[in-house]
Amino acid sequence: MSIPEVVKDPPFNITRASHVRYYVKDLDRSVEFYTEIFGFVVSAIENGIAYLRGTEESCHHSVVLMQNADKAGTSECIGMRVASEDDIHKAKAHFEAVGGTAEIVERPHQGLSLMTRFGEGFPPVELCSSMTVLTRTMNDFRSQKGGRVLRLDHYQCAVPDATLAVKRFMALGFRPSKYTLDEDTGKVLSIFLSRKNNPHDLVMAYAMGPRLHHVAFVVSDLQAMLRAADIAANMGYGRDVEHGPGRHGPPNGVFLYFRDPDGHRIEFILPPMQFMDPEDQPNTWSSTDGSSLVPWGNGPPQKWREQMTHFDGLEPAGGPLARWTSLTDPRHPQKT
Repeated sequence: MSIPEVVKDPPFNITRASHVRYYVKDLDRSVEFYTEIFGFVVSAIENGIAYLRGTEESCHHSVVLMQNADKAGTSECIGMRVASEDDIHKAKAHFEAVGGTAEIVERPHQGLSLMTRFGEGFPPVELCSSMTVLTRTMNDFRSQKGGRVLRLDHYQCAVPDATLAVKRFMALGFRPSKYTLDEDTGKVLSIFLSRKNNPHDLVMAYAMGPRLHHVAFVVSDLQAMLRAADIAANMGYGRDVEHGPGRHGPPNGVFLYFRDPDGHRIEFILPPMQFMDPEDQPNTWSSTDGSSLVPWGNGPPQKWREQMTHFDGLEPAGGPLARWTSLTDPRHPQKT
């Protein structure tokens, strides 16, 4: 298939990936994990909910941890920021017009917010118009812990119909920075979509879904990644350092993946390249070009391919279980 044209005048203005809402079994344990290992800052803990942010983030939260033993290990939604309250109203009209759902929700420390879905097979996305502003802690070096996480960068979701997902999200002004095509059918297997000036805010891959594969956060350097991994080992979570350090292909992103106490997957990445000029063209990968996806080292463990966070109340369907089928494709040449 061909990728749709970039929509330069979308129906409303999404500005960036904003926040994720996770259900956890033991809030105290999860807060300790996120602050001591990752280095998140606690903005507030109230009514069984912890609100966390990175050291560069002034908005109130990028991670919301909600204690609920029955729903632990699932996510309520991923979040996107919009430019204004007017965009919330425009978004509500748009989702309803295309047959999706949109409901105004009340959220502490957030301005006007809207829970949206395009329909079956799509992840729930909460749109947020504003947040309470707090002081950044990026220069308060004495308070920084663990990996000293800086800021949220992107989400990666599995969807059972990547072709439809590309069409729906690109209609909202998302711009592709790279995508993977099936060598035989030409269908999109994965796509990296951006609304800010780097390659990704939302990554979608063809697999059983909707499921949330990971949420990625930027850290300052490789030492921050290794420090987080070392502290994880000290605290008894060494085997939850799941994959990496390693390098993705273009745009040369260095990564390290963790699993939190409830199984949610967090990726640490180094500051990504800029992708901001309209004439800059996306990278295209073939489904058999595993050396481009991971140019050195072994591929990820099977659990990284198959295990993902479910969205609360949504049963995944359609598509293969694994997120990356290309790296295990029998057509992929294996060198010895």
